[in-house]
Amino acid sequence: MPVGEGPVRTREVYATVIGVLLRDGVLTREEQRLATRLAILLFKKENDLKTLPREIYNSVIAGDVVDGGEIINKNERLQIYEEMFETAFVNGSLSHDEMAVIAILRYAFRFTDKEHELAIEIVKGTLEESDDPKLLQKVREDLAGVIDLVGGMFESLRPKR
Repeated sequence: MPVGEGPVRTREVYATVIGVLLRDGVLTREEQRLATRLAILLFKKENDLKTLPREIYNSVIAGDVVDGGEIINKNERLQIYEEMFETAFVNGSLSHDEMAVIAILRYAFRFTDKEHELAIEIVKGTLEESDDPKLLQKVREDLAGVIDLVGGMFESLRPKR
């Protein structure tokens, strides 16, 4: 998992997320959708998008260490995090693995509490601007609970001092 100092890299982040999604041995349709969305956001070159997700998936299955990839700067990480949170949330019902993906992305992207809160405010604003009344009601009812659950998962990932 990409932690500590040094740059955050695409291959490492994708492998970390795939590992979380596969921990129960099943990749649901919703989880596949999240993995695909993350691949699209991480692997910008067409050839990379065609080959790297499958290669990384197979490496994770085989238990191989995956490292390297393109460096993801802070602004790109914030944008990816926002889009992944929105994608997972709009899904309809967040599974435990989907929430774990958001928590692990927050950890892998090395976000401070303030950066996490900024990203969530942006997502909340985007969702509340939707013209879909069902989505707006869902945002009002569910977002706070989801944020609390993801926050709890994230706290369990933080190194204890």
